[in-house]
Amino acid sequence: MVILIIYWILYQIFSYFSVGLLYREKIIPPATKWEDIDFYRPKGSPECPDGYKGRIGIFEIIEVTENIKQMIIKQAIADEIEKESIKQGMITMLEDGFIKAVQGQTSLEEILRSAIE
Repeated sequence: MVILIIYWILYQIFSYFSVGLLYREKIIPPATKWEDIDFYRPKGSPECPDGYKGRIGIFEIIEVTENIKQMIIKQAIADEIEKESIKQGMITMLEDGFIKAVQGQTSLEEILRSAIE
């Protein structure tokens, strides 16, 4: 399991990354287009000058299925295991970050900043 900690936006209002994942995870209603999705930026306040309060994690969790287990036993390289996990439905850390940005929990800038580090 891999975890990155990112800043949480103070005021919660409601590519390779596709809208299909957002539909599948029931984050947005069907037929929503990218241009219909609002993304938010943090707004500072006296208590939180940078606009963030607290932190949340973005996660990437690999379910060890029988196929993945066999790959591990055969000492497959990490890229192959990751590729197979994604085929089996794993949500990558970047995708989890985008989901949290769409939900208004953080900003796209914070996700991209964390991904670069």
